[in-house]
Amino acid sequence: MKTLVYIPAAARDRADGTAVSLNDPDGLMVGQIMEPRTRSWNTSLGYRSLTATRPARTVKVTALCRDKTRLDTAEARFDADMRAYTEEQATPGLLDVDGWRQNALVTGCEPDYVSPQLTRVELTIALLDGVWHKPVTQSFDRSTARYTSGKDYPHDYRYDYMPSRQVGVIDNDSALPSRAKITIYGPAATPTIIIGANRIIADVTIPSGGYLVIDGTGTPRTATLVAANGDKTNVFATLHRNQAAGEYAFATIPPGRNTVSWDESFGFDIEYWLERTGLPWT
Repeated sequence: MKTLVYIPAAARDRADGTAVSLNDPDGLMVGQIMEPRTRSWNTSLGYRSLTATRPARTVKVTALCRDKTRLDTAEARFDADMRAYTEEQATPGLLDVDGWRQNALVTGCEPDYVSPQLTRVELTIALLDGVWHKPVTQSFDRSTARYTSGKDYPHDYRYDYMPSRQVGVIDNDSALPSRAKITIYGPAATPTIIIGANRIIADVTIPSGGYLVIDGTGTPRTATLVAANGDKTNVFATLHRNQAAGEYAFATIPPGRNTVSWDESFGFDIEYWLERTGLPWT
C-alpha cells in the first residue's frame, strides 16, 4: 500500500485540501489494511444452485496519530459526511487505496491507546458499493483532416484522397465488464460511438464549447448536456437504450480488446472502471 486517502464528499470533484490521508506519518497512519482486502460475497444455497450478492459492509483499520489536532480535524470531516448522508441524502465520501476506490463513510473512531505522544484509534469504515473500482480514461480526438480537406493528388484533379479513418481500441484488463462514463465534446450533432458490437447514440446537438456526459457508473445513470456557459440540461430521454438492438447508451465494456469507431467529427473521453471484489495484493 502506497496511498490510503479518505476523500470527503465536498472534495470528490476537486482538490480543495480537505482529503484525509490515512498513510501520513505526521498525521493518521494506518499500518495494515487486512479487512479491506477481504474478498467477500454473501451467498445463499438452493437446490443445486447458489445466489450471491456483494452488499455494503463494514471493515476496521487501526491508525496511529502523533498530532491530536489532525485527529480532531479528521473526525470533524467524518462526522460532516455522516450527517449530510443520513439527514440530507448527500453523496458519501470515497476511500482510495492506491487508486482503487469505493464510496465510503467512517462510522466510528474508538480510542485504543492514549498518551501525550501517541494516540491509537480503531476506525470503522462502511464500504457502500460492495466492489472496488479503479478508473481508467482514454481520449479519442476529432479528425481535423477529415472535416477540412483531404490529402492532395500530385496533379490538379477536382478531388483529393480521403483521409484514412481512425480505429480506436480499448484494452480492458479487468476480468469483469466495466461500467463507463463518456464525455463527448461539441460541436456534435446526434453523436454516435460504436464500442465492440454496441452503439452509443444520443439524439442531441452539442454546441461548440459544450459537452455531453453519459454516466453509467453511478446510481441513477444520467445524461447531462453542459453548455459553454455552464448551464446543465438533463437529456436522458435522448439516449438510445434498446439492448436487444445493440444500441444501449449505458452498456458495460466487456473484458479484453474492444474496437472503438465514430465518424470523427467530434472528440470524446471514455472513463471505464476496472472492478474487483477485494483490493489487489500487487
